[in-house]
Amino acid sequence: MDNLNSFLTLGYFLDYKNNSIKINISNIDKERYKNISEKALIDIGSKLWRDSISNNFQINQKHLVPISGGLDSRAVLAGLLEHTEAKNIQTYTFGTPNTLDYEVGNYIAKKLGTNHTRFDLTQYSYKQDESEAISKRIHHQAVLFHHWPVWEVDELFKGCIQWSGFMGDPLAGSHLSSIQSSNIEEAKHNFTKKNTYVKSIQLSQNDDFQNLIDIHCIDESKLTLDEQLDFQNRQTKFIAPIVLMDGYDLEAPFLYQPYIDFMLSVDNKYRADQNLYKKILLKTFPKEFSYKTKTNFGLPLGASNSRIFIKRVEDKILRTLRLSSGKGINYLDFNEKIRTKKDLREIISSNVLDLKRRDILGWIDIEQILNNHLSRKGEFADALIVLASLEIHLKSGLEL
Repeated sequence: MDNLNSFLTLGYFLDYKNNSIKINISNIDKERYKNISEKALIDIGSKLWRDSISNNFQINQKHLVPISGGLDSRAVLAGLLEHTEAKNIQTYTFGTPNTLDYEVGNYIAKKLGTNHTRFDLTQYSYKQDESEAISKRIHHQAVLFHHWPVWEVDELFKGCIQWSGFMGDPLAGSHLSSIQSSNIEEAKHNFTKKNTYVKSIQLSQNDDFQNLIDIHCIDESKLTLDEQLDFQNRQTKFIAPIVLMDGYDLEAPFLYQPYIDFMLSVDNKYRADQNLYKKILLKTFPKEFSYKTKTNFGLPLGASNSRIFIKRVEDKILRTLRLSSGKGINYLDFNEKIRTKKDLREIISSNVLDLKRRDILGWIDIEQILNNHLSRKGEFADALIVLASLEIHLKSGLEL
């Protein structure tokens, strides 16, 4: 029951062991780079990143990079471009037009000259059989509907090595908070609060699933408790199964151990707001990062803080006025599309009603949530996605 409650709250099962992904944090040494200048750190980080790409690069292979508007996928692509021409690299971007992730990803591919494919998710048709196949490929582990057109990608890019930016920003410090948890219990509470997927309504009976949160502690002076929980739980149990889905020949260069050791060993002042990482990228790939990024609200990575602030305010105003989907939309506006996109509405509705008939969540009025959402009496897309995903997982072989 605790494991089910974790899925209903977080969007993934906490009682899961990802044996294919190990994020080794045992080599952190905060003394190693204590007296080294920032310039020297940038040079070291640049070399290690290049080493990671070169150690994984294979000549005479077809290379595929899913490219978004962020930093990590572009860092991978820029690294590959030092080994082969753009015409030898396939890229694709998926998402919703007029969102930063989608528009910037497509823009970068055009600027850098890769063989690019764009997947407009508003035109993608969600299918039951494909969803059940995806469920198996992510080990029935996390919410669905947060994926590229899987079968189409499988067909278009057969034989490619797919390069992933998995763990790029967390290692760089994107989840490093200025206010850190002081003990394990506080860290677990903060982890649950921060990572709650279903915020519109409480689906779970309780939060007793906190006992399932993995925490194999190292000294918190080396890595904050909050980051340890994030690495051991959200990254390996939620993010990895989705972005490192079974069925691909995958490379994840950010998991290069010397690079991990370096990024986690530098002083946290360099990891705050990913400061060192951004400087490494600007120094190593000045051309690739002279273009706009989602990270800076459509401005280049080297933009001034004042310009970024203005863009942030502009983004907030446009979202408030509903004139823009904003910086954070990576997929679809699920709240609206569940109502208006026929295929999505049907697959969500049929699966949540099938789940109701199983009578395993007797404390939830599933049909009422669906009806309230469709009749615009509330925004319950997060709950409906979790409930529909659970039913699809059950249909594809999940055993509770």
